[in-house]
Formats: sequence, C-alpha cells, structure tokens
Amino acid sequence: MKQSIIKFLSENLISVSKPARYIGGEYNSVVKEANEKILRVALAFPDVYEVGMSHYGLEILYWLANELDFAYAERVFLPWPDMIQKMEEKGIPLFTLETKTPIYEMDVLGISLEYELSYTNVLKLLELSKIPIRCYDRREEDPIVLGGGPVAYNCEPIAEAFDAIYLGDGEVNFQNVLRVIKETKRIKREDRLKELVKIDGIYIPMFYRQEGSRILPKYDFAPSKVRRNILKDLDSAKLPERKIVPHLESVHDRVVVEISRGCTRGCRFCHAGYVYRPVRERSAENIEKGIKKLIENTGYDEVSLLSLSALDHSQINEIVDRLMPYVKERTLSISIPSTRVDAFNIKLAEKISTVRKTGLTFAPEAGSQKMRDAINKQINLEDILATAQEAKRAGWRRIKLYFMVGFPNETEEDIQEIGEIVKKIKNLGFSDITASINLLIPKPHTAFQFARLQSPEYMDMVKKILSPYRKFGKLDINDGKKSFIEGILSRGDRKLFPVIEKVYKEGYYDEWGEYFSFEKWTKYFQEINIESYRGPYELVDFPWDHLDTGVSKEFLWDEYKNYFGATTTKDCRNGCTLCRVCFDYKVSNAIKGRK
Repeated sequence: MKQSIIKFLSENLISVSKPARYIGGEYNSVVKEANEKILRVALAFPDVYEVGMSHYGLEILYWLANELDFAYAERVFLPWPDMIQKMEEKGIPLFTLETKTPIYEMDVLGISLEYELSYTNVLKLLELSKIPIRCYDRREEDPIVLGGGPVAYNCEPIAEAFDAIYLGDGEVNFQNVLRVIKETKRIKREDRLKELVKIDGIYIPMFYRQEGSRILPKYDFAPSKVRRNILKDLDSAKLPERKIVPHLESVHDRVVVEISRGCTRGCRFCHAGYVYRPVRERSAENIEKGIKKLIENTGYDEVSLLSLSALDHSQINEIVDRLMPYVKERTLSISIPSTRVDAFNIKLAEKISTVRKTGLTFAPEAGSQKMRDAINKQINLEDILATAQEAKRAGWRRIKLYFMVGFPNETEEDIQEIGEIVKKIKNLGFSDITASINLLIPKPHTAFQFARLQSPEYMDMVKKILSPYRKFGKLDINDGKKSFIEGILSRGDRKLFPVIEKVYKEGYYDEWGEYFSFEKWTKYFQEINIESYRGPYELVDFPWDHLDTGVSKEFLWDEYKNYFGATTTKDCRNGCTLCRVCFDYKVSNAIKGRK
C-alpha cells in the first residue's frame, strides 16, 4: 500500500490545492528506521496542515515520543476536501507524512481534541484511516486510538470514538502510556486497555456507562474519578531544541516557547484558566537558552512567548532584559499573546517592540464595570483607557479588543458600554480599531458550567444595540451560530454521538466558515431534547463530573453565585482561594507574586 500511496501522490499532487501539505520531509522532521520492533505512533491533528503545524501541544508530544528508543512518532493531518475526494475515488487510505504509512498499520493513533467543532473531523479522519468509528467495533489489529487535549475534560459526546483518553499534561505520563502499549502488543485488546486504565489520568470510555446524566464505571477496576496528570515543575520539562519548519506558512509561523502554564486570575468564563491550574513557570535562564537554541535550529525571525498570561510571569522583566541584546543583534521580533490591560505592560511591550512594532491585543471581555466585576475580570475603564493612551504615546496605531456577550442577567446598557469603550479609544487618536464580540459558550469545569446558553438570535439584538458605534471602529460581531453549536457539544453527553455521526456524513470542517452549516446541525438536534443541554443548572450531576481537573465543583458553584453579586475573587497568587487543586493534587503554587 505504501507504494500505491507514493504513486497516488506523484500523479495527483499537481491537481490539488497546496500540495506541500502532503509531502512531508520538512526540515527538522524525525527520520527513524520503521521496523516491526518499534512502536509506530501516528500523532493526528484533526484539521488542515497549516493549523495542525501551529499546535504547540502536538509538537511537544512529537518530541516526547521520538525521545524513546522503542517508538517512532509521525504526523498526520486531515486533508483538505479536494484531496479527500481524490483519495476516496482512488481508494487511498489516510497516511503518515514521514513514511507514507497507512494509519491502519500503525500501533497508536493519537488525536488532539482542541475544539468541539472538530468532532466531525475526528470521525472523518477515522473513516479515511479505515478504522471503525466506535471503539467497540475495532479489531485486534487496529491501532489504539488515544485522545487528549483541553476538550478531553468533557469528551463524552465523542468518547466512544476513542479507546483511551489522556487527561492533563503530556510530560507526566504520555511516554508511560506508549511503553504499556508496546509491552502489551501480544495480548488481547481489552486486556491492553485494562493495563492502560491503571495509569493515572487515563480514561477508558468502554469501561463506563451513562446512567441518567452521570457517567459511571461498569467494573470495579475502573476508577469512579479520573484524575488529571499535573506537571508539578514546568522547569523540569525540557524545552524542544528543534521545531519542524513547515513547507507552508502555518497559522503561527514562528518559534514558540512556553514560559508558563496556568493562570491565577480566575476569570469565571475561562476554561483554560481553570483546567490548567495552578500556575507553573519556566525560569528566565531556561527560556533564554531555549529560544536561542530554537532560533539557531530553525532560522525563524520571530519568537512567541506562550502563556495564558505572559506578562504575569514573575520574571518577565528579566526574561525581556536577557533577550533584548540577542533580539537586536539578529533583528528578531518578540510577540506576546493577549496582554493584561495596564500601563506597565505597555511600557514592557514598548521595550519588546523596539525592533518591530505590531498591533496590540487586549481583552476587556465586558463593556460595563458591573459585568467586568461579575465575570471577575478585575480591570476598570481607567485601566483600559490609560493602557490605550500609553500605547498611542508609544507609537502603536492598531489595537484589537475582545468582548463577550450573553452572560446571565446582562442588560442592553451593559452591551452598549462595549460601543462606548470603542468610541473612547477612537477619541484617543487610534486609526485602526477592531472589536471582536462573541457569544459566551458556558464551558464545563468553569463557573459558567451552570449558566444558560443563549440562542443565536441574541446576537441580532447585540448588532442592533452596537450599530451606531460602527463609525468608531470595525465591530466584528459574530452571528452566534457556531458558538451555539459549540456550546451544546461542550456540555453534551453520549446521547450526542449519533447526532455527530449523522452530521459528519453530510460534511465536516465545521470550524471553517465555508463548510459550517447551522441548518445541518439543527436538523439532527431535533432528534434529541436540545433544551436539556442549554441550562441553566443548579448544583446537579454533570456528565463530566468523573473527569477531575482538581478544581472542586463546590468552588465553581460558589464562583457562579458570586457572579450574581458582582463579587470579585482575588488572584490566588495573593492568597489561596480554596479551589482545592493545590491541596488535592499536592502541588503548590510556588509563585510568590508578580514583580
């Protein structure tokens, strides 16, 4: 089959868009001898090449697996529809980039779960791989299908597509998972899964059943709660020294170095802020060494400091001071994700941008002070305007703002205040302002897991309220349709799997606007009680309660109640807020405070 794949590529690449997506052989990709003694691992990102090649988590797993002398990890991405059509016409299965091996011949297929709208892509990827979609239907010789990523914390709508789900930081147990899979190759599939379930953070969906809204173990050997893997010391995890340089420009085409993991701010809507607790930092010395090594091994001229809140790093000044001579010498640029809104960060950003200025991105999240307090976004209007003023003085002309709407008890006046912020920033002299306004998606394991999901029609009201403010900047107000579908899937259970299966047969790539169909989803949602997935909820059983992030449900319930009183909760760097993750997982938030 490998020769058939190579022949197919030679004959068809010229007739598909962006053929470089499928050829492999990129600089820094790993080449090993693929023989029967080595564990063959396919690491899949269920989206197009340019998106998957930008995913830091997949990159970490690639290097973790290839460190092992008994394993060879290769990459696979979902082909674009034009390529899929040709593969199906010619009977070509999905294959790895490195060796052009059919996925069904691999020992492990690991699939990243980053967003709920990729569920249809996951099923299409399995179909193209010639692997049965449901775990119960797989043969002894089929690869072990392993899932992981942030969506894994409520994977129930798609759980039956996986033999195993990995919860938490890959550095802790991913290599151990591969070792067990290698050592159990000669025993029955179900017995192999029984060995995997003994590993911390491994959830085996076929060993559980749904009873009402609860997911319960079928057997005594399956734990009632699956505890996430937490890397207690980020500095102990070696930074990759190489990065695969893609043939095509990827979404984030630059060197990426993770400087910290987790966030202590406590924004009540933020899934990542809860499931990646507590904050763990990488030292300034190791960050500097890692960046220099990656630049030398790739030739990139841009570095991104990856973190949920990069400028909260307790050594951020030292990091920047260490990097600036090197950055100036090589004419590099440093980019930082969405920044905390205060003037201090602008001054730091000004220092960073002495080589090349780019636009600034801030996330006030809500228009009115009442709403910002309610969602625990502890900034005020004066902070926002002072930051914008400082940015203007420092020479920036482009600014992007992120907002959310659809919170419980939100008023028209709260929404109107979004427009007032844009107007005030325009009056400061900015020529290029973009405000992105999105519908709240109440996520599992957050304070808003109890809240109601608004319908897409809510956004029609938002557009009407904010229409007069379009003269002050570009208002990018989404229609709420994708957010609504994502919201249903994010708090779903196993009864949604048949719906996802029917939807994917009519189309996939739902994250992409040109392929997303709201009507397709709502047609099949009619087969279930869709209202039961919209909320609001009291302190009830959820279908994700068995997947333990370490943050207690009672803490989240208290935070939800605090929302209605607009009562803020302090940053836990300034004192424990009793979310329980540090106690129950015996991991200390060792960061003493921001400098």
